[in-house]
Amino acid sequence: MTMPPAAPQPAPYAPTGTQPPVQRSNNGLGLAALIVGIVAFVGAFIPFVNYVSGFLALVGLVLGIIALCLKNKKKGMATAGTVVSGLAMILSIVMALVYTAAFASAVSDSIDESLQESIESAAPEESVEEDAPADEEAAADEVIVVYEVTGESQDASITYSTYNDGSYGTEQANGTALPFSKEITVKAGGDFDWSSYTLIAMNGYEDEGEITCSITVDGEVVSEQTSSGSFATATCSMSSFGND
Repeated sequence: MTMPPAAPQPAPYAPTGTQPPVQRSNNGLGLAALIVGIVAFVGAFIPFVNYVSGFLALVGLVLGIIALCLKNKKKGMATAGTVVSGLAMILSIVMALVYTAAFASAVSDSIDESLQESIESAAPEESVEEDAPADEEAAADEVIVVYEVTGESQDASITYSTYNDGSYGTEQANGTALPFSKEITVKAGGDFDWSSYTLIAMNGYEDEGEITCSITVDGEVVSEQTSSGSFATATCSMSSFGND
């Protein structure tokens, strides 16, 4: 006996409704781009190191662009890393030109001073003794530099660097509650009288307000910048010869 064909089964019911939102995960490449960008930015102000920092900035820029193109990844750090790396690349090129010119000028001045000393060695000793106190007084001039960061952040990342009379130093303060202030004393009138001051301040992940950096030299504000939002970065810098 032939069995009748089985009746077709109805298609399973597909529930309708709003799909849950896609969860965005942390962006590792974005964090890497931000770290490389900050290192390159600081290195841009260090003589001779800024030649290498330009390549670091390029790496950070590429990582930041790739991080921005990743799907379902947070874009905050990727955006900050791309911006900082781009600024670091531009500053590396500019400061490399400035430092090269400064080094050439220092070498030229050193040669001129050597020639002048040779000429003065034939002059009476009294003339040399009269000039010595003035030179010692100029070398003893002190300059007060104040790095300051203000805002509402409770988790700010702060980096400040000082280059003065051939010496370089950099300090970091992470997870810092604002306001922040650091005062240092440097000497003017050295053998290589080129000074450079840099201050970088960045909001934390949960900080949405403004963050402001400023550099004050001998009571005068020489650089100030304000930024706002999560991972917002404010950058202040100042470079000069002598007491200019």
